[in-house]
Amino acid sequence: MALRRLHLPPEVPGQVWLGPMPGRFDSWNSFREEARRTSLRTVVCLAPRSEVAELAPDYHAALARGGLPFRWLHVPMRNFGLPEDPAGFRRDIATLSHDLRGGDIVLLHCAAGLGRTGTAAACLLKALGLPAEDALQRVRDAGSNPQNAEQSGLVHWF
Repeated sequence: MALRRLHLPPEVPGQVWLGPMPGRFDSWNSFREEARRTSLRTVVCLAPRSEVAELAPDYHAALARGGLPFRWLHVPMRNFGLPEDPAGFRRDIATLSHDLRGGDIVLLHCAAGLGRTGTAAACLLKALGLPAEDALQRVRDAGSNPQNAEQSGLVHWF
């Protein structure tokens, strides 16, 4: 699995990585090794649990067992859509922003690591103080992007 680094404002000591769902394209064990290598402390899953179960059964089983080597935050968005809970999404992004200012190392993922991941990443960059266009450009530079007008609208609303 190749995680892609999102460039944060220079005053933010944390790190954000973007990527596909752990265990979807590579094995769950490969992801765990990459998580260890990049010192991931928080994994943010943007896919509904049913999608995780369907696309990455080993990841889903690890979630069910518990005892993950990182904090897991679930912020579900439907594919090509918006957060299921907009107020919760805003709160979770604010928490991640705070954690990154404290040096946290975070992975954002959906199924493929593209649309929902890009949308959440752009919102996170806005929470860190970047204007929307700069945030979106950094997300595109990292290989993700909102995939439709609805997701782009969320970034501008945020």
